Order: sequence, then C-alpha cells, then structure tokens
Amino acid sequence: MLDFRNTPISTLPETSYLLTPNNILPKNMDAEIYSPFTVTTTPYKTVNSQPIPLYVLLPKTLPSGPAPIIIHIHGGFLFAGNALYPDWSTSWSRRYNLEHNAIRISANYRLAPEATGLEILSDIRDLLTWVENNLAGYLKSIGSDATPDLEKVLVYGESAGGYLAIQAGLMRSDLVKAVVACYPMTYLDSPWYAKVGDKHPFGIPTINKEETLDKYLATMDRGKIVTESDPYARMPLAVAALQNGLYPEILGKEDEIYPARVLEKMSGKEKVPFLFTMHGTEDSAVPSEETRRFAQAWEEKFGKGSVVAKFEKGEHGFDGEVEYEAPWLQEGLKAVTKAWIG
Repeated sequence: MLDFRNTPISTLPETSYLLTPNNILPKNMDAEIYSPFTVTTTPYKTVNSQPIPLYVLLPKTLPSGPAPIIIHIHGGFLFAGNALYPDWSTSWSRRYNLEHNAIRISANYRLAPEATGLEILSDIRDLLTWVENNLAGYLKSIGSDATPDLEKVLVYGESAGGYLAIQAGLMRSDLVKAVVACYPMTYLDSPWYAKVGDKHPFGIPTINKEETLDKYLATMDRGKIVTESDPYARMPLAVAALQNGLYPEILGKEDEIYPARVLEKMSGKEKVPFLFTMHGTEDSAVPSEETRRFAQAWEEKFGKGSVVAKFEKGEHGFDGEVEYEAPWLQEGLKAVTKAWIG
C-alpha cells in the first residue's frame, strides 16, 4: 500500500482532489511488474453513461483450457485508487497468481464520497455477475484459448479491497470459494470510523475538514461518478472523513454495508468461502485488532478451519515486503489453495 510516513504533508496536493475526473491516470497496463501478463481492458457496467472498467490479466504461460480465476479488488479507503496501481501490487500475490496460471480480473469501482456504500457493493455484485456470465465470451473475443473455471473463483483485496473481498464472499458464496483479505476494513461503524478522534494514518497530520471534505462535498456533482484516482490526490478526503468519524454518514447506515452485521444475521449453517486474512500489528490506518475480532467472529459463526488469520509486525501494506516463502504466508496460502482449487 501507499506509504505516506516519509511524505511531508506540504507535498500532498492541496486542490487537485477537487477536480478528479475518471481516467486521469495512465492505465498502468505497461508497468514492468505486469510484463508476465497479457493485459486487456473492458467495461463491466455503465452508470450514468460512464463505463466502469476492469482489467483482464492472463499469464503469458497460460495454457488452453480451463483456468482458475482470481478477482482482485484494490484498496484506497474506498475514496481513492486504481485497479492496476503498481505501488499497490504485491510481488507475493503476482507470484501466487502465476504459480497457479490463474486468470486475474482487477476492477475499478465507484468511489466515495460520490458513491454510497450500497452503490459500491452493487458494483462488486455486478463484477461477479460479469465474471460468471461474460468472461468466457470476452476471452474468446480477444483470441484466448483459455476458459474460466467458475468452480475455482478466489477474491483477493487489500484494505478497502479486503473489505470488499469479504463482502463479495458473503454475497456470492455460491460462486466464491476463497477470500484473501489483507488488512481489511471490517467494523466501519466502530469508533475508528464513526467518532471524531486523534487518528493519523501514515503519520498524516490533522486535515482541515472545512477546506477539504466540506468544500469538496459542497461542489460535488451528484450525478457524476468517480471510479479511479491518483491515491495522493484524494487521500486528504479519506483522512478527513476518518478523523472526523464520518464514514457511516458518507457510506450509509444500512446493515448490508457492515460485514459484522451480515455475519450476525447468519445462522452459521450457510456455505461460505474460506477466509485468509493478514494484518500488520503496527498498522496506523486500519486497526489490526478489528481484523482479529472479525476473524474470531467468523470462526465462531462458521467453525474451526473456516478462517486463518495471521498477524505480523508491520505497517499498513506490510506484505509489500514479505518474501513469498515466508512460513506464515505459505501456511495461509496452502489453506487458500485447498479451498480454491482443491
């Protein structure tokens, strides 16, 4: 994940986040880290005449025939980011992808504050539907001999993407076999997100809410959607919302937005995907204790063996420097592979 710890606040954009049109970023499709893949893009839905894109990454070693699927959902506090932002792509996840010759789908989605929590979740639901109904035809249209194995679907995300990966697994447990949620946002109605407090993710000082978030909301075009941004450009909006406890107000208060509430309503007899979650114990952006609490709730609801949770020393995005061979990581991935591929 993006690390602001050594970034002076004076270097963060002061007004660029006030004008954040779609497609302001290069697509990052040609970034060196993606060289082992053939990358193409297509919209998976359209909202207010604005297409929302996904990216299909096919390993260049991909054989013909059925292939497992990894659906990747990016982070960014639900306010920022891009599906292929290179700085947020971990080497271990790419290696795992290539090791299993999996078709990877990385998607953008509507961002807050233009979008509500329910609207963001509707994008994830529609993304899963696109994979289920349209991926096979799309692969044929680009000349690929691979076919998607819909019995082998994994959803992976980090931070806000980890939250959305968990939500994807809960909303489509008939499709998703395993979820990898890295330092996920889970209790979005906890004091960390819902109360004013002294919170400084990545060491960012207190953001002037009136000059950032309030100003943005006052001038925001309610009919326009934003589906990608430079993470630096919109991070002040997210931090202002966090520091002022405004996440429930911005996202909405419906139970569906909050995965712990979804769990509470379940009987425990439902079929759910296997969950592997990881979190750095020195995380300044998303509390690691909330992930520990959520993993415990998942295990209590669905039983021993339904989740593996790993907590290692490190900041938000600590896995960016993790060796693929790390025993704790391999333990989690072994369980994921068993649930995902068998």
